[in-house]
Amino acid sequence: MLRPPRSVAAATPLALILSLTATLVTSPPAHAAAPPAQVEPRAGTDAPALVSGLNEKAVSGDPVAVARLHLRQGRYGITDVTTDLVPLDVVRDGQDETVRFEQRYQGIRVFGANYLVQMTKEGDAHRATGAGGRFLTELSVSTTPKFPERLALEVARSRTAARTGGEKDAFTAVSGGLVVIPSGKGVLAWRVTVAGTDARKRLPLLTDVYVNAGTGSPLFAADRIRTAAEGPLATTGTTVRNKTVPINAYQRADGKYELRDRTRWNGTTGEIVTYDAQRRDVSRFQGSLPQGTPVVASDTPTFTGATTEIGAVDAHWGAGQVYEYYRRLGRDGLDGKGGSMISVVNVTSSGRPYINAFWDGTKMVYGGGGDQYYSLASALDVVGHEMTHGVIEHSANLVYFGQSGAMNEGIADYFGNAIQVEAEGIDPAGPDAGLLGESLCRTGTPRQCAFRDLNDGRVAADDYVGATGRIDSAGVHLNSTIFSGALWDIREKLGARADKIVLKALSEYMTPLDDFSDGRRAVLAAAVRSRLGARDLLVIARAFDAHGIRNGWERRVATDHDVLLRGITDYYAQPDAAGDRYVVTNSSADQTAPSAVYTGRVRGGKAEQLSAPNEMSSYDPVTDGRSAVWTTYVQKEDGWKMQVWSRPLDRSQPQRLVHEGDGDVLNAAVDGDTVAYSVWDSATGGYDLWVKKGDAAPVNMTPQAGIYSRAPSISNGRIAYIKLYLWEGGPRRMVITTRDLATGQETDLPAPSSPPNVIGLVIGPVLTGTSLFWLQDAQQDGLTGIMRANADGGSPVALTPDDATAPKLLDMDATDAAITYSVYPDLTVISNDTLPKITQIPARGGKAVRVTCNRGEQAQFASVEGRRVVWIDGTAAHVDLATRK
Repeated sequence: MLRPPRSVAAATPLALILSLTATLVTSPPAHAAAPPAQVEPRAGTDAPALVSGLNEKAVSGDPVAVARLHLRQGRYGITDVTTDLVPLDVVRDGQDETVRFEQRYQGIRVFGANYLVQMTKEGDAHRATGAGGRFLTELSVSTTPKFPERLALEVARSRTAARTGGEKDAFTAVSGGLVVIPSGKGVLAWRVTVAGTDARKRLPLLTDVYVNAGTGSPLFAADRIRTAAEGPLATTGTTVRNKTVPINAYQRADGKYELRDRTRWNGTTGEIVTYDAQRRDVSRFQGSLPQGTPVVASDTPTFTGATTEIGAVDAHWGAGQVYEYYRRLGRDGLDGKGGSMISVVNVTSSGRPYINAFWDGTKMVYGGGGDQYYSLASALDVVGHEMTHGVIEHSANLVYFGQSGAMNEGIADYFGNAIQVEAEGIDPAGPDAGLLGESLCRTGTPRQCAFRDLNDGRVAADDYVGATGRIDSAGVHLNSTIFSGALWDIREKLGARADKIVLKALSEYMTPLDDFSDGRRAVLAAAVRSRLGARDLLVIARAFDAHGIRNGWERRVATDHDVLLRGITDYYAQPDAAGDRYVVTNSSADQTAPSAVYTGRVRGGKAEQLSAPNEMSSYDPVTDGRSAVWTTYVQKEDGWKMQVWSRPLDRSQPQRLVHEGDGDVLNAAVDGDTVAYSVWDSATGGYDLWVKKGDAAPVNMTPQAGIYSRAPSISNGRIAYIKLYLWEGGPRRMVITTRDLATGQETDLPAPSSPPNVIGLVIGPVLTGTSLFWLQDAQQDGLTGIMRANADGGSPVALTPDDATAPKLLDMDATDAAITYSVYPDLTVISNDTLPKITQIPARGGKAVRVTCNRGEQAQFASVEGRRVVWIDGTAAHVDLATRK
């Protein structure tokens, strides 16, 4: 196997290289003495982040056994290398060997905890040269769940529905068992895989939701979708750009030819195979391949015509190019073991062209393009990018969330472009070489068409997009070019040999929860192990410096807000506010404590816990400025119940139980001693709205068959809510209803005037002292207008039109003075400006103004009296509850 030539100069000590900045560092003299072992600690564990420069005695035996023997040394703090370490893989690169272990805690997998041992093979023996990664020596957590698995499924479904704007029953949930989340002393969690459709994005959704198995609090969610016979024979195919390319196909017994390539593995371990979705919806191709999906076939050995237009030839040829590229780097397929490479082309989205592609953990899925775009399989850099997600999954398995997710995307960007420039003979230093997806458009320039540009020059502290977790999995696409830009700079300086360094870093040093600083360390360590000289190591260090990737870079991000509550660790925290008070849920910094309800004053001061100490988490607090209402789970003798609680904000009285029952509670509202909440009725499969005033018995506002209700808002003795009318075998109608709680007089506002067979959407409502506000999407096209009426529903008017000029509004809140809203982001544009920003217009309509100049996400917010707003802010790469004068 080829490797870069060894420098005549001795390797620069790794500790020095890791600390290099733009300051000039001279090379050490030739034949310098070998450096001593270097140990870099990791906070919160005795196991070092990296040990390098070892010169151990070679030991004969199986490499896994030798690696375990090495880790028994005291410097690693691992007490039982047999039961606490499960081998995942042995990576071989010439004489270099790396054993990757996954940590177990009392038999349960520790999320993201991989530890690696680097060795050199010497005959039948193995000599340890380094080790590192993540092994948590301080874990101390019960492995017996308190919160039941079945309720974890319900929490995952309901929280995913709330996050994506859908209905709970539209999602499926499957348990993946228990894991230990490495936060603090450890958090036991249920992993729940939720599948369905993101109602706001109108895209397929497949995500792992991690629910605290002790408290029921959702910890975070990580997307699983990674978004962009007689024998074999050589044939040809025509790509969408009318280029003839060689492809390998397979002739069936009936004489037809399939896009099935069994030549590269000799048919022993896997194959490259391309399926036709036949324009079925993309939601059907999440996870397992639907039964009966045909392999793309042709009557002749020349694939053209329809197989060309749907992108099948491009996908099949591109998969072959990806395989050959990684084989030249020493890797046998995406999984490194010669496993099959499966592609599906010609999917649609709700009957329209699907302009995207993704890796779902088992296969590639490509949209069919349309009038504006070619098939997504037609761009080799996109094919390489998406399939590289498979390589990442089978190596470092970088978690698709936050900085580790941005590295996942960034490394896929890097290899996608590297595959393209190599296969197509593009100058990697050319002005468009760093573009991803630049060739997808049928019209338009490459820069107009490209998804991302690896040469965009983004710097971490200046350009990091502060997404909190609900948007783009905390910025996995939005921040990818910070890391991939550094890698691409390295490739422009070092050439194609950089590809081997990056793959070596991914396979032999990176672990699932690595951040940008860990990624820098891994690339430099891989370069040292590959015997690069000091000048090349300096090139790598300076590339990371140029993109601001250094320890502590997050502390240099500027903000303009006042912090009310620092460090929001509740993934689904949604604040509410009224008067001069706010409420919000939060957990402890290590997420081991159940999420509790906190309250404070919007002009500052210490936040106080409002909810009583509880083993279970609290959810969705709301307030009228005097008291708060929230929900929680509790275990009783006859099973688990969901409760609704209320308490004055001044804590002058203990919390009061408002409701307890078997059904899920969705939404609540409070006004004085009146509480409203929606309860799931399993008999009808919908929600009913209940209202409880003081100590009186609760009243069902919608007991009629075929009527469901949710999203209440109460003010001055009046309630407004969403009402859904259902007819058996007929359409559904959705309206805003307002009701006088004293007289019982009720008014349905006119339903949105919608096209035939379309049920217009209404979102909200918000009832203030004088007015009623809501969002309306009559066309169900995602474009939303802001509506206002009198509090009794009279004189409805559009403050902003619900037409083709309307924005995609993410959320809205209001007071008598102003309407506050945020716009759903355009995630195809890499900019902080695309994240939701808090904007206001006067309550009677008028000019829109920004509330804050913070550049990060401000999606979850609440209006306070007048124009003040509190919000969850992610600008500084961490999450705070913020406000601004």
